[in-house]
Amino acid sequence: MTKVLLVGQDKGGVGKTLISRGLAEVIAGAPLIEVDSSQRMLELGKRVKFFQTRADREAIERTGGAAARAEFDPVIDAIASASLPTIVDIGANTAASLLPVIADLTEDFAAAGIEFGVLVVTTAEPGALAWVPKLLSIAEPFTGMRFVIENRVEGEIDPKMLSKVAAGATVACLMNQVMDEQAAAILQAGGLASIAKLDAKALHAKFGIAQGSRIRRDLTRVRLDVMQSVRLVAEWLVT
Repeated sequence: MTKVLLVGQDKGGVGKTLISRGLAEVIAGAPLIEVDSSQRMLELGKRVKFFQTRADREAIERTGGAAARAEFDPVIDAIASASLPTIVDIGANTAASLLPVIADLTEDFAAAGIEFGVLVVTTAEPGALAWVPKLLSIAEPFTGMRFVIENRVEGEIDPKMLSKVAAGATVACLMNQVMDEQAAAILQAGGLASIAKLDAKALHAKFGIAQGSRIRRDLTRVRLDVMQSVRLVAEWLVT
């Protein structure tokens, strides 16, 4: 069976794409499928197949999902053709539409040798937390593992609340990342993949030794922290 991990959260700004980038760093060469309104993981080049979401969310709700079925046909076909462990990064306002389509095709995907896992990323923001049990419930037909990553960018989630919304899923944590302002700009521009390629001398020449070294240390720590947060997910995906 080929394992496919669906990374989702309908609330934007939770760090979902950062987590997908972390998985891409841990599993070198793993293909990615990006389903979003605009392409973000440009630094990963040909590893990423991008599918732009086009259907209006109101139209999807109004037609009871008919618009979603048509919109996601190319995504479904790309997933079905996967022959390596694959990461699917699902953009905001899209997981709740795409996951039911995939769930309806569980038997067809199984026949094609595809096994799904799902990862929901959340912060302490109430809107993000509310989506966790909803998306995990939609994913119940999947035979693979279910994961939740708590991104503490907005503070720690009460452990009892997190356990409740995770509903038995495997939980991991990404600590809040405090970075130099310039380090954050470099991360935004180049993603995690650019961090290992940083030139210390070039940073020192541009920012000075003190800030340049701080930028490099901050980014190196962020990359390692994100990779550590996805370790259990990556182990499932490649075994």
